[in-house]
Amino acid sequence: PPFPIRRSFVLLTFGTVLGSLGRKGKVVIDFFHVIDEVIMKMVYGIMWISPLGISSVICAKILSVPNLGLVMSQLAMFIITVVFGIFLYQFTVLQLIYVVIVRKNPFRFWWGMFQSWMTAFATASTAAALPVTFRCMHENNHVDPRISKFVLPIGATVNMDGTALFVTVASIFIAQMNGIDLDAGQLVTVVLTSTAASIASASVPSAALVLMLIVLTAIDAPYQDVSLLWAIDWFVDRCRTTNNMLGDAYGAAVVEALSKKELEEMDRERAKQLENDLESAQTDLKTGNKKDLEDRKSTRLNSVTSRSRMPSSA
Repeated sequence: PPFPIRRSFVLLTFGTVLGSLGRKGKVVIDFFHVIDEVIMKMVYGIMWISPLGISSVICAKILSVPNLGLVMSQLAMFIITVVFGIFLYQFTVLQLIYVVIVRKNPFRFWWGMFQSWMTAFATASTAAALPVTFRCMHENNHVDPRISKFVLPIGATVNMDGTALFVTVASIFIAQMNGIDLDAGQLVTVVLTSTAASIASASVPSAALVLMLIVLTAIDAPYQDVSLLWAIDWFVDRCRTTNNMLGDAYGAAVVEALSKKELEEMDRERAKQLENDLESAQTDLKTGNKKDLEDRKSTRLNSVTSRSRMPSSA
């Protein structure tokens, strides 16, 4: 089997046997606990100094650019292109899909998601905005909780429309900035690779910049230029996060519309089950009352019989 599978099997076997040793294996377990604490402290340290490191990378890239004014104008056009594409997708494609399938006013649905939209924009994370998204879907847009509680968590994990759009445009932008002409095959490669990479994207800020390395490597573009996008990604990331969140919300609404018959059938079965349970409870109650009444009569009869059999006092 492949090496990762063999390594996982070895680690699983080692952990199982180590756990079965009891006190003898405690020394090794404590050793790995200490290693875990050391690694976590290293990660915390990296997180504290990461703003300084990212700023240094951006400054180094800016200083190495021969024509800074041209690069800044190109970055401005890149921001306009990405934001225009994101909002075009939000206010045309998603709305048309909602109208065709659900047959309701899509902008009323969007307005019901406005609080979640603002939360996603502020946090730059679909997962962080998920509790607000649940509330907006239930209270404002009245989407069935059985659908939203299933679709939204999955969408927050794998459905990254805005990320796929950003990675595609950013890869083409870096290729054009370096004078690389992409043919039709390379453009198809960019689109497919960006879509596949977006599925693996984590729901955290600026995760798309890491995925761009995969796409740029696929088309032989210089991946070092990704550092140029760090300076502007704080704004673009928030815009594409709103796209990801709305894609999940509209997807849940579409799934509810397509599953309407199944939901009604489940409601009928549930109501029938409740009715049967109620009838059974009433029957048990009546039976219990009759039995209790018979027990009381029998107790009284036994009491009278016992009194009548007692000898009379002299």
